[in-house]
Amino acid sequence: MVSSAQIDSAPLLERGAFNVFFFIYKLCSIGYTVPYEERAEPIIVAKEAVMSYSATERNNQLPIPTRVGQYRVLEPLGQGATSVVYRAQDLSGRQVALKTLNSMAASHPHMRSCFKIEYRTLAQLRHSGILRVFGAGEANGLLFMAMELIQGETLEQFLQRAHAISEIAAIDIAHQMAEALDYLHNRGHVHRDVKSSNILLEPGGRAVLFDFGTVYNSQQPTENAQGVYGTPAFLAPEQILEDKPIDGSADLYSLGVALYLMVAGRKPFYGSREEVLDAHLHQQPPPPSEFRWVSPELERVILKALAKRPAERYESGAAFAQALEEVEVEAEEPKPPLATRLNAWLHETVLPD
Repeated sequence: MVSSAQIDSAPLLERGAFNVFFFIYKLCSIGYTVPYEERAEPIIVAKEAVMSYSATERNNQLPIPTRVGQYRVLEPLGQGATSVVYRAQDLSGRQVALKTLNSMAASHPHMRSCFKIEYRTLAQLRHSGILRVFGAGEANGLLFMAMELIQGETLEQFLQRAHAISEIAAIDIAHQMAEALDYLHNRGHVHRDVKSSNILLEPGGRAVLFDFGTVYNSQQPTENAQGVYGTPAFLAPEQILEDKPIDGSADLYSLGVALYLMVAGRKPFYGSREEVLDAHLHQQPPPPSEFRWVSPELERVILKALAKRPAERYESGAAFAQALEEVEVEAEEPKPPLATRLNAWLHETVLPD
């Protein structure tokens, strides 16, 4: 089994001090109610930016509360269209990321409902690979949620910055996410938006899944109706077809796309939204080894996760994790000298027998 200790720390942490980011959490495009959280891209604010953030014009449009319920507000960390996130401290001295919904978002019934579902879901979960929440409520006219304050950055941000990740590190991250998804699915939930920007990496190697704004509870299907949720580049085929039932297999497909991205340096499909969705439905993904060296066993695992039919994928997150444990990572064979390759090409194409 590949453990966190086996991660190739040099490429993963970029051979130097890890840039410290304070995880703020998704600032949404759909929303919530008294216990809750929002949707949109996650907001990760560099430590240096936090120091001057309160001086920005937009942030000064809203007064900074000194206290929200039991939490003492220390400083703003980020602001979005529907919420503001603060560094705060509870009565025990623990620091948290405290998100508050603005009045416009809080007045929208659907946003309140989604926020409530998300908080209630996260409050029931206790897994190292899933973001923790500590409480939520309404105080001083503000709806809020207290979450882990995590130092790290998203997998998406890391890949944009480092451009490469070792296979061992990629396997470790995917393994942690597969175990987290297995835990989630066994409790009747489907995340529906697993992607690289929803996976947070800590310097110690921990990977954390967050943004449960589209979470679906198969045991209470009327509370958060099925529909086309998620991000096109990571959508499983059955998520695109509204009449198809959704279960945990859709999350495993999305995790397969994230693993493909880690090892190939690109996603399997590109194009307009319609072109990408059609490709998920009808095109086989190109093998990731077409773009970079990928160990054959790892490639087989990825392509199985990306099968069009759910029945042809891994039957559970645990099965996906087991397959990753059994992958034999192989070093790329050295290429022949350029002159040798040119000579072979000339004889094969220009000067055939």
